[in-house]
This record gives sequence, C-alpha cells and structure tokens, in this order.
Amino acid sequence: MSTPYGMPSTPQPPTPPAPPAPPAKRRTGLYIGLACGCLLLVAVLIFAVGGGAWLLSRDGGEERPTGGPTTTDAPVDPTEDGQETESEEPVETPTEDPEEDPTSQSGTEFSISVSAPEEGTTLETDDQTLETENGKFIGVAVTITNTGDTEIGWSPSAFTFVDTAGVEHPLIYGSFSTSGPQIPAGVEATAVLYADVPTGMELESITYTDEAGTGGIPVTIPVD
Repeated sequence: MSTPYGMPSTPQPPTPPAPPAPPAKRRTGLYIGLACGCLLLVAVLIFAVGGGAWLLSRDGGEERPTGGPTTTDAPVDPTEDGQETESEEPVETPTEDPEEDPTSQSGTEFSISVSAPEEGTTLETDDQTLETENGKFIGVAVTITNTGDTEIGWSPSAFTFVDTAGVEHPLIYGSFSTSGPQIPAGVEATAVLYADVPTGMELESITYTDEAGTGGIPVTIPVD
C-alpha cells in the first residue's frame, strides 16, 4: 500500500545483524605432527644408511678364517704315531702267543663241563650188570659243546680219570649221546663215563684228548 505524499511513512523494522563468521580452525597441531613425522623419518633413514655402511666396512675389514696349520698338522701326527706303533707291535705278539697256547692254534673251539662223581659197587649197562673188581665204580657226566666249525672226536679212550695222588685210571664204560664217535660243529653232546678204581680213590679231575678238539694235547677239567 502506498503512502500519501506528505504523510510520514511507517517505520521499517531494523535489519538483524549478520551472524559472526566461524572462527578459523587452528592447524598448528597438525603442522607440528607432520614436522615430527618428517624428522623421525629422516632419523630412521640416517640410521639405516649408517648401519649398512658400518656392516659393509666390518665385513670388508675382517679376514675370513682359512685352513690354518693346526687343522692341517693335527691329522699328520696321529698318522705318524700309528705307523710307528703298527711297525713295532705285530712283530712281537704273534710269535709269542702260539708258544704259550698251542691248543688254540691246532685245536678247534669247544666248551666242556663235568658233573659231581657218583660211586657204587655195581654198574648197570644197556645189556648187563657189572661187578667191581678193584673196589668200586666211579662215574661222571661230561658235556661238550662244539663251538668250532669242524667235528671233534670222543670215545672212552679220549678220557682219563685222575685221582688226588696224580694216578691216572682208564675207563671201562662210556655211554654217549651221539650216534658216532664225533661231535659235529655246533652240537652239544653228553657222555656218562665210569672207571673201576680202588675203594679209597678220590677223583680230582679228568683229561680229554683229541686231535681235532685239543690238537692232541690233554685238557684237564677239575671235578668238584
């Protein structure tokens, strides 16, 4: 609506003031953080470059260990000593052993054991009963194990009874577990042997002699 000329106009309400501009954000903290990160990165690079150079200089400055005289000389001395020892010992040992133990050279290997003796005035054999003529029968069981690689012989003539006075008594009877007068290699055999002896005789040992088993040299086995 228009105002007539000459009439005062209706006053307009005042214009409200403009809102204040928002305060500018402070970026000082951001700048400081970026600066610190850059400094840290530079320090890391410097440390890495410096450490690598130090390692390179260390590897280049040290000499690699090479085969020294100790490694080369150590095997030489034992070899020389061994040659001296081998040249001296074999000359003496083989020449003396056969003289001390000829049975081990000419005989085969076996083990033998003897039981406690039994006595009586009569002897029962497979086909008859024998009566003593000298005073009593005395007998033992002999077990031989042939551990060698050849057969060994045994028969009543291969054994002898020896009393405490050193007197030898021949056998009158023997019962053998083998089918023949030999013990094959690797076989264990038992024989029951008897002799007709005086009443007061005390058995001390028996002897065993065989060409293959003992090399023809009597072997004495004590009797308990």
